[in-house]
Amino acid sequence: MKKLFYILLAAGLFFGFTSCEDDKPVTDQPQTETPENGGEDDENGNNDPENPNPVEGDILVVYYSFTNNTHTIVTDLLTQIDADVVRVEPAEKGLDYAANNYAIGSALIAAIRENPNDASSYPAIDPVDVELENYATVIVAAPLWWSNMAAPLQTFLFNHGSEMAGKNIGLIVSSASSGISGVEADAKRLIPEGNFLTPSLWIRSSQTSNCHAMTAEWLKNTGLIE
Repeated sequence: MKKLFYILLAAGLFFGFTSCEDDKPVTDQPQTETPENGGEDDENGNNDPENPNPVEGDILVVYYSFTNNTHTIVTDLLTQIDADVVRVEPAEKGLDYAANNYAIGSALIAAIRENPNDASSYPAIDPVDVELENYATVIVAAPLWWSNMAAPLQTFLFNHGSEMAGKNIGLIVSSASSGISGVEADAKRLIPEGNFLTPSLWIRSSQTSNCHAMTAEWLKNTGLIE
């Protein structure tokens, strides 16, 4: 019986750590489930001289995922830390970002680039009920679209970035191959007074088998766990 239990446990872990988000959205339809909080309570600390402010207090994870790759990363993340989670969802449902050579998603990013300070440049998202004052740390988990942060997540940060002033901000970026400097720039533009933890975590599609190990190492490097 014990042997059967360990076989089933190993199979569950294997299928749980799956791939992490491509540069462009694909045709997989988003799911609406929210990952369960996981892991034991940790005593947070930070001895990294690059992150002089200790990471203390409650943690919020905010993410958007169309293909569910970022969802996979967040699900794994929540097995390692105790955090609340918000999944951002577009107000307009059923959009096929892959149609016409990804025309919809490309247009959304182009509109933001043209007028980044205009609220009308950002796509509408479902209302999000979150009290950011309750959190000392916000982890933003973002897919990369055309060298920028996915448009719906930019909307959330445009609406709430000012409420994150002085908070520790951790950034996780999922992409196929492109570098993440554009996503980092978007995050810092939208949360201008955030205390960004370094380094950001970049998970490429070719590194999907290392999702768990990379996440664990990043949590230690940023002082989110000891």
